[in-house]
Amino acid sequence: MGCCDVIQPDVGWCGGLTELLKIADYAAAHGVLVVPHGSSVYSYHFVCTRVESPFAEFLMMAPDAASVVPMFAPLLQGEPVPDRGRIPVSALDRPGFGVELDRSLPLARPFAR
Repeated sequence: MGCCDVIQPDVGWCGGLTELLKIADYAAAHGVLVVPHGSSVYSYHFVCTRVESPFAEFLMMAPDAASVVPMFAPLLQGEPVPDRGRIPVSALDRPGFGVELDRSLPLARPFAR
């Protein structure tokens, strides 16, 4: 219907990277830009490969809002953060999404069952 210029699917909510690709193909066929909602490394890989995705959304996750920290810190190791608004593609060249679970953290449920 031509009612939007940009869509923001979240890779974690829309069904993963495969579904995000399907959504992006449909959007591209209709001339609509795709800027994934947050998702950190899970959307950075997508954005680096798509012409219709001119940038990635970065969510400010620092409690003091005075520093730039990874979105999933401290759970993931190796998560890139922007420097002067950019993330080099070389920061994304490790296998998979390029991050690993920090296994030194204690495994505990935040709430009782």
